[in-house]
Amino acid sequence: MKKYFYLFFVALFATMSFALTSCSDDDDEPNDPNNGKMELTIDGKKHVFTNTMADVNGNDYSCLVYNNDNELNFSIYGWDEVVKGSALTDENFTLTWSTDEAIIGMPTSNTSVKVTEKNSKNVTISFSNATFEDMRGFESFIVNGTITLPIN
Repeated sequence: MKKYFYLFFVALFATMSFALTSCSDDDDEPNDPNNGKMELTIDGKKHVFTNTMADVNGNDYSCLVYNNDNELNFSIYGWDEVVKGSALTDENFTLTWSTDEAIIGMPTSNTSVKVTEKNSKNVTISFSNATFEDMRGFESFIVNGTITLPIN
C-alpha cells in the first residue's frame, strides 16, 4: 500500500510541476504607464507613482505623475528635437518634486538624464545619480532609475 501512495504522490508532483508554471509574458512591466505603476528612487527612497496626466502643447511636453503623498512634474522644452539618446539638460528639462513644498529643479550634469526611448505613445527617461538643484541653489534632490511616461 505504501508503494502505491508513494507512486501516486510522485506522479502528482510531477504533473503539478507542469501545471503550475507561468510564462514570463504574463508579468507586468514595472514602469509602464499603461499598467498604472511607475517607480523612481529620489534621495535614496523608492517612490511608486500610480497616476499620470500628460500633454504636448506646441513644442513643450509636460507630464505630472503622482500618488497620495507626492508628485513629480516633468517638463521637456524643444519636444520635436528630443529623440532616443538625447540628453536632457538644464536648457531643455526641469523636474518639479513636490512633497511638502515644491522644488523646481534643473539637472546639474549633461550626462545624468537621457531619453532612452521615444515613440508615438511613450517616452522613457533614465536617471543616473541625476542631481537637481532649484534655481536659487538652496535645495536639491537626487533621482535614479528609469521611468516610462505617456505622451497623451
